[in-house]
Amino acid sequence: MALQLRLKVRDWDFWTPLLLGDVKSEKLDIQTTRVSSLIDNVAEDPEADAAEMSLSRYNLRIDQNKAQGIVAVPFFIMRGFRTRNIVTTNGSPLERIEDLEGKTIGLSGWQDSGNTWTRALLRRAGVDCDKINWVLSRCTAKDKVEPNRGKDFWNGANITHEENEVPLVDMLHSGRIDAMFQAFMPQGYCEGKLGLRPVVRDFKAHEIAYFRETGYVPGIHILALKESFVRANPWAVKELCETLDASRKLWREKRRRYAETTPWVLQDLIDEGTQLSPDYDAWGFEANERMVDDFCREAYEQHLTEHLNTARKLFPEDFAK
Repeated sequence: MALQLRLKVRDWDFWTPLLLGDVKSEKLDIQTTRVSSLIDNVAEDPEADAAEMSLSRYNLRIDQNKAQGIVAVPFFIMRGFRTRNIVTTNGSPLERIEDLEGKTIGLSGWQDSGNTWTRALLRRAGVDCDKINWVLSRCTAKDKVEPNRGKDFWNGANITHEENEVPLVDMLHSGRIDAMFQAFMPQGYCEGKLGLRPVVRDFKAHEIAYFRETGYVPGIHILALKESFVRANPWAVKELCETLDASRKLWREKRRRYAETTPWVLQDLIDEGTQLSPDYDAWGFEANERMVDDFCREAYEQHLTEHLNTARKLFPEDFAK
């Protein structure tokens, strides 16, 4: 009889083969629950054995010695280049990352994995992030008001909170901010209804160059499991990862066959296949060590963590073997 495993994740497309039963484990009965917001601590969730978790929040828990009961695996459920996430108005003079030097930038979260990677992009380009004025607020009027958004990182100088939570999109158009970091684009952006564009117009070329320089697509969300579950069933970690990976690979093969997601998705799939390495999204410690070490170094140098953590500290066990 298969062991039940309760998994909480966002509704990423590549889970489709798993949910339809095209990919399954003979050893695990994976019960998937969709969440709109990631749970902060799988160890304290009575309804989950495993969950999608922010890399940054896990790194902060390790740094603060608050990761008890969590076993994390470098299986990156979410990865993403970040050049595309730096947005400005259509009429803005900003065209390069270097143009952000000394500007005012809005964002919805300070310690987020994606924003940590995006600030790292600026630092790679020689932009001094300490000389940027950072403003925290919600993206649009439809987003939730958070009076204490990023409060742990307010410094009263160049990292401040917009106390009325005036939306970032509104502040862009009024000129209060020059650009914003945004992980998930607001409704209307893709249709051109918001009057916004990426700062780097040809962001794909910039991201391909980034991959050639670093060898990775930045990791955003990891897989975290309840330690009590892992200790009772240590074999289940590798079984889960291999099953999830099989779903992701089958989804990609079906997209390459059907090429139906958008009218031009075939070109994106060709670019992925020719510009990135075949194993760019591989799971396991060895495949992700350099990337995680780079992230930890950025978190430390951006003053998110007190200690310079490492991939080995975050992921002491290698379940891929």
